[in-house]
Amino acid sequence: MRVIKFFGVLILIVLVVLTILPVFLPSEAEVSQSIVIDANAQTIFRQVNSYKKWRDWSPFELGDPNMKSVYSGAESGVGAVHTWTSEDMGNGSMTMLKSEPYTFIQSKLDMGSNGMALDEWAFKPTGAGTEVIWTLKLADLSYPFGKYFGAFLKSIMQPTQEKGLNKLKEVAESAHESVVIEQIILNEQPSIVIFDSTKIAGMNDVIQKAMNELYAYMRKSKLEPAGPAFNLYYNWDTTTYIKMGIGFPVYEEVKSQGRVEFFKRPAGKAAKAICIGPYENLGAAHEDMDKYFVDFGLSYTDKPVWEEYVIDPSIESDPQKWHTNIYYYISE
Repeated sequence: MRVIKFFGVLILIVLVVLTILPVFLPSEAEVSQSIVIDANAQTIFRQVNSYKKWRDWSPFELGDPNMKSVYSGAESGVGAVHTWTSEDMGNGSMTMLKSEPYTFIQSKLDMGSNGMALDEWAFKPTGAGTEVIWTLKLADLSYPFGKYFGAFLKSIMQPTQEKGLNKLKEVAESAHESVVIEQIILNEQPSIVIFDSTKIAGMNDVIQKAMNELYAYMRKSKLEPAGPAFNLYYNWDTTTYIKMGIGFPVYEEVKSQGRVEFFKRPAGKAAKAICIGPYENLGAAHEDMDKYFVDFGLSYTDKPVWEEYVIDPSIESDPQKWHTNIYYYISE
């Protein structure tokens, strides 16, 4: 009887302690893990900014191949929603609240009966690439079990975060690295241009013919170009004719002659991308520019997209050293 009484008292003491202890535990909890990834911030940001891409690296989704996911709202960024059901990982949903290219992402995590949380990502460029910081924040933890969960959050979540970050590193470092893009102000630029149109198959011939005519005009006029050659694109449709303007900037107004016209390249706010390498890379660079406009919620103008050939085959035989600038005008 004494033994039974002893254990009864002991159990009562334990229950009292377990009941009282949560009162002194914080109602908030936070766990964070970081990693350095050898890729630029925008490349990594886009892996996180679209919930559909989480399937490639998330430890929760990779942990349950049978997870059923529904994606709604925005395709990426603010307003994107991911709802899931999983026997192994539980049910829940995420809604993106903030998306600040290419620095910060915040999502509201609804875990049903397990409560709410904030899932945050920070991207900080470093000399070795980009430091990625993944943080989970819990608030208003319920008494008593929520507070106990908060107390053990670090030991529960850090290994999972580490696994996810390592997989994200693998995915981001093997992905196409997006080109560097900045916003600039362009001044109006006097130029000489030959306007033409062609289907995609004949583009090289049309450009080469125009360049020969422009060089002949400059030799005859003893005219020095004010910068590298450029190509204006007024539309891009590989199924029909593409309207182009092939030209050079000049220092002042000149007379038009034959197909060579004096033209003022438009002024305005623009996004500038720098593409280093062969011209086969230009398609991916233009795609990166389109993604940049989506990331920042920018709109295009009706002004032409143009490419500037800073280092081209006429002065450098190694395609890996070719330097092309791409400009998209931004609607203000």
